[in-house]
Formats: sequence, C-alpha cells, structure tokens
Amino acid sequence: MKKLGRKSKSNLIFSLAMLVVCGALCLLPDAFTNPSSAIPREKVRIDSVDNTQLYPLGIVYSGSQNCEVTVLTGEYAGQTAVAHNYQNSALDKDKLFETGDTAHAMVQMGANGLTVTLIDHYRLGAEGWIFAALALALIAVGGAVGCGALVSLISSVVMIWKLLIPLLLRGVDPILASFVTVLILTVVIDLLVAGWTKKCLVAMTGSVLGTLLTCLLAYVFTDVLNLDGGDTPYIVPLLSQSAMTIDPKALYIGMVFIANAGALMDLSMDVSISCEEIVYHRPDIGRGALLKSGVSIGRGVLGTQTTTLMLAYSGNYLSMLMYFAGQGTPVMDVLNLKYVASQLMNTLVGSFGLVAAAPLTALAASVLYTRRAGAPAEQAAAPQREALPRA
Repeated sequence: MKKLGRKSKSNLIFSLAMLVVCGALCLLPDAFTNPSSAIPREKVRIDSVDNTQLYPLGIVYSGSQNCEVTVLTGEYAGQTAVAHNYQNSALDKDKLFETGDTAHAMVQMGANGLTVTLIDHYRLGAEGWIFAALALALIAVGGAVGCGALVSLISSVVMIWKLLIPLLLRGVDPILASFVTVLILTVVIDLLVAGWTKKCLVAMTGSVLGTLLTCLLAYVFTDVLNLDGGDTPYIVPLLSQSAMTIDPKALYIGMVFIANAGALMDLSMDVSISCEEIVYHRPDIGRGALLKSGVSIGRGVLGTQTTTLMLAYSGNYLSMLMYFAGQGTPVMDVLNLKYVASQLMNTLVGSFGLVAAAPLTALAASVLYTRRAGAPAEQAAAPQREALPRA
C-alpha cells in the first residue's frame, strides 16, 4: 500500500474541501429564472421526421421540422408525441434532427395531451464521458497534483456560474466583480495545485501582480482605442434583458483580464516550480543568481505564452479572417474594425501581463527561496520535497 506524503495529503484534503464548497454552491437556487425553467427536461428519441415544411434559404432553412418522438426519461417515459423543430434561418442556432437521434426537450402534459418542445441534440452523455476521461488522465498522470488541477477546473466553472454571473446581473460593477473573482480563483487554483507552500506563494504573488497590471492596461487601452464593448457577444439582448443597467465597456474590460488570468497563473507557476528545482539542487545559490535564473526561465516561457494567446484568439476568429481575406479587404481596414481591435487589445494586454509576471515571480522566488542577503552560506537550506512513495 503506497503512502501519501504530507503535502499530497494536504492537497487532497484541500481538494475535498473545495469539492464540498462547490457542491454547496451548486445547491444554491438560481438567482434568475423564467416560467419555462420549471418545465421538466427529458431525453427523447426521434422516431421519424417530416421535412415537408422546411424551406431552404441557401444553407439554412425556414419553417418547421415535425418530429415524432418517444420520451425516454421522467414521468412520461415511453409515451409518444409530435414535436415541432422551428427554424430561424440562423446557422449558429438552428438544428436539424434525423431518425434515431436523441434530443434534449421540455416535456409537460397540456390540455391537448403531451407537449414536447425540442431544445437541441442531447449531448450530456457524451460530455460526461469526455470529462470523465479527462479526469482519469489528470489523476493518472498528475496524482495528487492532477487531482488538484481537476478540482480547480470544477471550482472555476462553479464560481463563475454561481457567483460572478449573478453578481454582474444584479448590477455589481463588472471590473470590481471580475477582479475579485480572478483573485479568488488565483488563490484557490494555486493552493489546489501546489498546496500551502512557498511554491504556491511565489506563483500567487507573480500572478496577482500581473493581473493588477492587465486590469490597469485594459482600462487605459480601452479608452486609447475608443472601444465601448459593443462587439461583446450577446451584448444587445443582454442590455435589453437588464433594462440597460449593465455597462458594456466595463463588462468588456472585466472579460479581458478574466480571459488572460489562466495564462498568468500558468507562467507564474512555471517560474515558481523551476526556481524551486534550482534551489533544491543548488541550496547555496545566492539571491541575485536565482533572480537571474528565474528571469531567464520566464523569458523562455514568455516566448511561447504570448504566441499561445495570439493563436487562441486568432483561432476563435479564423472564419472572420477568412471572410475578410476572401473579400480582398485591405489589412489596414481590418485592423481598424472595432471587433478586430478589441481582440487585438485582448492579446496585447495579456502579453503585457505576462511580461510583467515573469520577472515579478522570479523576484518573489529569489526572496522566498534563498537566504538573507549577506547571510553565511551554511545557513542556506534547500526546500524540502516529498520523498517518492514506497510500496
């Protein structure tokens, strides 16, 4: 029986504690509901489809697809009904069903019998298997650290959905709410991955300071580039829903440093772990030498991280770039468009944050990992690492 080290036990205990917190947050009732929220959602099987009421408009359709379905779950399992799949001539919203498909639908008993409203294809099963495979891979490869990484992923999703979004919908300032959320997630994720150690504190310091810079630069550059957040996805229906109480510019700024927080945490943890490894093998290393090594490590990681940000954002908008290129739109015109400039600013702000986080993390490592300046070399002590578990 393999025994876990003290740090691994600490990581697992903190992971279990965060799972309990996430479970408690999930039990909180949704802050905003509508009458349709109370209608049960069930799995239904598409038994047959009638496409005679579909009218093609290029590659999209208008009209309705009539489907005979059988309810597979819930109170009305086994019963059949006719459901209508209305088309809006919108490729990103419409869906077409085929015989044998499984759909996610609202099912209720009405005055005229069973009523089924098709929502979309049923994907929860496949999504669950994919997530389970990821969880097994993380735990198999990373052990206690992989378990912490898995819990940090779950914690991030739950905190954003159950805390940040309700706060924003209630009118809390988006910049303040987003910044506090990023700080909390940084602390939680670093603790889950590294435990309560100097490694965690060093990574946390660099990440938080980098986030402060991205917040400041996002605020400044938004004014410099005359961006107002009007290109934010779903901003128009959101403003209508909230009676114009949400500031789209502040929301966009908050989104910028939330989007870059993960890269900052990644870079800071890379530098922190690398510096810890250096001190482990060279416990007599001086503060200046460790700082120099940390900056050198950060410089190497920085080259790939900034490119990662650019590829991530350009990948999301590849179809848009193809459209402009296919039209022969001049590059100067493209760079001046609002939605292109907003994504460009997102990348640049994140890159500035990474540039700052690398040396700041190295500085924190040189202070926390080494002896006091001028102290005798024999006072230095290497960081204690866990011994490998034995059978």
